[in-house]
Amino acid sequence: MTNLNLAIVLVSLLVIPGTLWATHNSAESIEARIAPIGSINFGSAAKAGTEAAVANGDGGSMDGPAVYASSCATCHDAGVAGAPVIGKADDWVGRLEAGMETLVGHAINGFQGSKGVMPAKGGNINLSDEEVTEAVRHMVSLLDTDVAESDSDTAMSESGQTGSTMQVASGSTGGDYVLNAEVAQQVYTSYCTVCHGAGIAGAPVTGDQTNWEPRLAQGMETLLDHAINGFQGSAGVMPAKGGFTNLSDEEVSQAVYYMVEQLK
Repeated sequence: MTNLNLAIVLVSLLVIPGTLWATHNSAESIEARIAPIGSINFGSAAKAGTEAAVANGDGGSMDGPAVYASSCATCHDAGVAGAPVIGKADDWVGRLEAGMETLVGHAINGFQGSKGVMPAKGGNINLSDEEVTEAVRHMVSLLDTDVAESDSDTAMSESGQTGSTMQVASGSTGGDYVLNAEVAQQVYTSYCTVCHGAGIAGAPVTGDQTNWEPRLAQGMETLLDHAINGFQGSAGVMPAKGGFTNLSDEEVSQAVYYMVEQLK
């Protein structure tokens, strides 16, 4: 080997390892070595999450069957917590007699009766009032009875305002209160008769002097306070505004006046 060839070999032995070492420690090389061996595409999961959000009322409106399937079926398919079973007429008779407006009001605002509990909007606060209304209409429509749509439309049109506030004007004077007979009866019929008509959950029965005497003895102010703010007594429970938080204090007061008037 000539001196020139020997010099080339020696230079190569010195330069090549250094070049390889530099390349081995370059940013690109390091990133390549520490990169994950695989990846997961979350595209479909994200899409599913978006669809679920829409189904829950975050971006779209569902019809009655869809609302029922997503938020009502768990309880109403099996009668959990006293829920009336869908399609079982016997479970719905008393509720239908109360009127569609009362049914919808209980579904939207929640209700506690002697037979069970209905959480506001079935526990799904993302539902709109209209979606809950459609779910109730759907359940009623599946009953084998002519009451379904006729009562539904009549009750809803008579009030024209589930969840709204009525204008209360002055009326006849009775005792230490002013009664608006028309409004008082409407509020009572729509929201109070379910419990006070049958004494559910210890409610004093309308027109029953014995039930009302000890309550009247406390004075009208106490009666109104219990009705508006709620009260737990030894004989039963009075939810604040009967569970209908959409009612104004004056509307609740008028319902109390109406019941007191029935004792005269």
